Amino acid sequence: MNYIILLFFIFIIYSLGSALYYMMNDSGGGSKRMVKALTIRVAVSIALFVFVLFSFWMGWIKPAGVA
Repeated sequence: MNYIILLFFIFIIYSLGSALYYMMNDSGGGSKRMVKALTIRVAVSIALFVFVLFSFWMGWIKPAGVA
């Protein structure tokens, strides 16, 4: 379970980095690559949130209280 969540986070960071790269290197004339990279990042973030909620509902993960 931890590895799946870690892979989500790695992909989110990669997508954010590629958006930064496109923002710095594309000319201002109509390139949609940065918008696409940020859209993918938001979609993967939402998918991660839904996955965590589903995992909690199925009992695969348990909440850990502050002790």
